[in-house]
Amino acid sequence: MNKKQWFNKFRKIWEDPKAKFVGILVMVLYFIVYLISIDHLFFQEGSFEVFVVDNPLSRMYVSRAPFVWEPIAAITFGGISIFLAPMNLLLGIILGILVGSNIMVAVFAYRYRKTCRINTGYGLLGTLPSMLTGFACCAPTFLIALAPALLRYIL
Repeated sequence: MNKKQWFNKFRKIWEDPKAKFVGILVMVLYFIVYLISIDHLFFQEGSFEVFVVDNPLSRMYVSRAPFVWEPIAAITFGGISIFLAPMNLLLGIILGILVGSNIMVAVFAYRYRKTCRINTGYGLLGTLPSMLTGFACCAPTFLIALAPALLRYIL
């Protein structure tokens, strides 16, 4: 498939209003959940405040954990506090785009399954091996990463 064919397929999926809406919604929700899971978005009382660390350009690349960087600014407004770490924001946006794009293609394929000659039963059955494979390696990693945050809210 050349670039023009790929672009035409992507444009056709992007022009579908339902697929675009669901894809963008999932992108935004994933990004918010990502920020909550790394403890960079949380709820706390307070008025509008902005705090920036000293020498933010040198602190921007300081790693706190694998794939989690130190925040260089904090903003509180309306009961919501967010830590701004450019590398974490970039990673969250990239992951959100990937997840949202996958959902967008899935919604498009489901809506036009007759055109694509897709039997939805086989399509869903085809995801089972990848889900089980992904679950075997990635679920423990997610549990390790999310457990401290979840335990804090539970306890």
